[in-house]
Amino acid sequence: MVTGMREIGSEFWEVPTNNTGNGVFPSSTQWFLSGRSALQAIIKGIKERKEPRFVAMPSYCCDSMIVPFLKEGIEVRFYPVYPGEDGLVQEIDKSCDILFLIDYFGYSAQVFALDDYGGEIIRDVTHSVFSYSYNDADYCFGSLRKWCGVWTGGYAWGKAGHGLPMTGTDDYGYAALREKAMKLKDSYIHGWGAVNKEHLRVFEEAEEALERVTIAPAKNRDIELAKKLNVEFINSRRRANAEVLRSAFSEWLIFPHLSDSDTPMFVPVLVPEGKRDELRRYLIKHEIYCPVHWPVSEYHRLDERTVYIYQNELSLVCDQRYTVEDMNRMVETIKMFVEG
Repeated sequence: MVTGMREIGSEFWEVPTNNTGNGVFPSSTQWFLSGRSALQAIIKGIKERKEPRFVAMPSYCCDSMIVPFLKEGIEVRFYPVYPGEDGLVQEIDKSCDILFLIDYFGYSAQVFALDDYGGEIIRDVTHSVFSYSYNDADYCFGSLRKWCGVWTGGYAWGKAGHGLPMTGTDDYGYAALREKAMKLKDSYIHGWGAVNKEHLRVFEEAEEALERVTIAPAKNRDIELAKKLNVEFINSRRRANAEVLRSAFSEWLIFPHLSDSDTPMFVPVLVPEGKRDELRRYLIKHEIYCPVHWPVSEYHRLDERTVYIYQNELSLVCDQRYTVEDMNRMVETIKMFVEG
């Protein structure tokens, strides 16, 4: 952690670890280059045993989760996800061969009765991996890139111990580009000479390389770091930071409650009066980079109710790189925008 940072948000460059294992990942975990790579392996693993035709997927999702199913000839049917009084309402569709579930932003999820569902359940636990665990899914997968500065960091495991195919090894230079970009950002953040944000270009190159990868393994360095992640520090720092933001913008919160087990990935809010994009641009001018989850793609099928969150959601950064003082700076900046 660095005090007096030039910026808040954007890509990670460090991994907080300790000398003890965290026990987060089951012994059967397989490690992949990315979360998408892990999902592709899960889909191929299912197809080795069955011939699924349809997947039920939440309307609120990233297109990188949609495309792997389409590439395997599986039709995507969206079920509605939209803001409610106590979080996100999810109208689960149990009529498909595969049920895809997402736990959002590390906040306690809605509990679904799935005992009567006879298909394959896939859970994207990217957001919830440090908050709670499930035993109802046939497969769980996710990515650690959203939490810390690993170069790769995709993971997956199966409930029945199903092995997942690892069909490739070529990462097209992705991990090397990530390593280079993180070193450049580290130098930029600490003021060690890199002042031109060259890291942004290299991170973009890495993402372009990732587009070419199918199923490929994680780097051993990242696997070892994942097992030693300082989860207690990540949890306590993020919760403390989140409380500052949650208190300041309580009327904007998508999730009004933060349970004792929750490790927030962000503090997701709905910016009122249709000013989300304007506020985001204002924050960028002050070197505060808050992402939007997610852009609408050509693959999404949305209506007036489900598109609302895409148009108004902003993910306020609360991660372990920052302190309460950094959060107060963000609060003051947002309030300057609101007050005009």
